[in-house]
Amino acid sequence: MATYKGTKGFTVQILASDPTSESTVGLLFFNSTDNEFKYVRPGGASAGTWASGGNLNTSRTNLAGFGTQTAAVAAGGNPFTNATENYNGSAWTNSGNLPTNLEAGTCFGTQTAGLIASGNIPPETNFSAEYDGSSWTAGNNMSRGTGTNGAGFGIQTAGIYATGSLSGSPTALVEQYNGTNWTEIAEVNRARGGAGASQAGSVTSAVIFGGGPGSGVDAQTETWDGTSWTEVADLNTARQEAGSFGNSSTNAVFAGGANPSPKVAIVESWDGTSWTEVADLATSRAYLAAGGASSSSGIVFGGTTGSPSVATEEFTAPDVIIKTVTDS
Repeated sequence: MATYKGTKGFTVQILASDPTSESTVGLLFFNSTDNEFKYVRPGGASAGTWASGGNLNTSRTNLAGFGTQTAAVAAGGNPFTNATENYNGSAWTNSGNLPTNLEAGTCFGTQTAGLIASGNIPPETNFSAEYDGSSWTAGNNMSRGTGTNGAGFGIQTAGIYATGSLSGSPTALVEQYNGTNWTEIAEVNRARGGAGASQAGSVTSAVIFGGGPGSGVDAQTETWDGTSWTEVADLNTARQEAGSFGNSSTNAVFAGGANPSPKVAIVESWDGTSWTEVADLATSRAYLAAGGASSSSGIVFGGTTGSPSVATEEFTAPDVIIKTVTDS
């Protein structure tokens, strides 16, 4: 009698539970608990889904956000507020207020070591402040003039603020923060405001995308290698003022935004080569904030759906997908 080993040259592994590691992609196995033959397919953002999270305590749009899906921070926003909230994966808790009412600031870092820079008080400002998980401490001002709606990535002691609107006009300026001072570095190729970024990216590997170059919206994407910016594949849908997260020049998500109007629920994932549309947000919105350590795990919150929102949505994508072998 023919056997699978005799036909294919190997024995099917017997496992008591489905594997979850990416290293098992391509594996055919027998699940002894389910009494089924199964195989492992790649997961990733294309298989991701959105779920409702806990509501913000203060409804707001054009707010700043950073952190991860289970440890995020929401800061400032419009109506003009200095309110700061921490998220623990299920609920938001009020924390120490910003030094001033602020909208359109740019953030990066973690819940216990974050930074906010620039924004509109009003008027527009070039201030920065550091966050320790419960309170803000004023830092040194940015080198540039006043600005709003920039794209940021990095950590509290090594981050980058790129583009944004400078005195009302889109800019290509980029500044790097070393934990104390801001220094101007290589400019992006495309001046813009309201762009997204791989927020958890580093000062040597990140990507920015979208935004508004003045009138209309932009689809252009640029990667950063620590020295220079390189234009790569465009977004499928040009837009600005969306939520964004990711962790490098090959890993990012852009969710929602304005196109330029109305607000959209479109979500796209970047893999270093191209953008792919993935699961939409439950609610179309723009001027929202986000946090996330990778394109497989993120969170968006606030923004406008026509009025300031308190809604939170969490994005989760599996590393692998398990499929049952059938005879069809």
